[in-house]
Amino acid sequence: MNLQIFVAVAEIVSALAVVLTLVVLIISIRQNTKSQKAVVVDSLAAAITSINVPAMESPFLGSALSRATEDWPSASREERIVAHYFLFSLFKLLENAWYQQRAGILDPVHWLGWESLLRKYYHSEGVRQVWWPSRRHAYSPEFQDFLSESKPPEDLSSLGELFDRV
Repeated sequence: MNLQIFVAVAEIVSALAVVLTLVVLIISIRQNTKSQKAVVVDSLAAAITSINVPAMESPFLGSALSRATEDWPSASREERIVAHYFLFSLFKLLENAWYQQRAGILDPVHWLGWESLLRKYYHSEGVRQVWWPSRRHAYSPEFQDFLSESKPPEDLSSLGELFDRV
């Protein structure tokens, strides 16, 4: 009988060890997931900063973007060139944020700001009328569908209004 008790106690201890190992594994996975989400948020913030720093260093980029997004044909050739490269980079970044949100990596709270920015640029006249139709094929069909079904933000003030407001 002593041997049976010993075997039963050993099985209980073994089962507890397995349960404890699973609990530790679950906690570790949760912490890793939180860490990965923080990395995504940080990398998106770093990416938007990297495309905004040139705008801070050159007011021409801001003016070009302002004019081109409001009325693409009214922008000079140089303004349209500068605006194109900025918009291309911005929309690639926004597409990345959209996929991160869809995969559940980017939290809904963080996505709200990105989505507002995305809808603001996408629904601007210059982008919708000229730039997007000629460049949309550089983006995934799913992202294109998402944008085509999106609604303009309630506040669609332009960069010109922001830059020129006194």
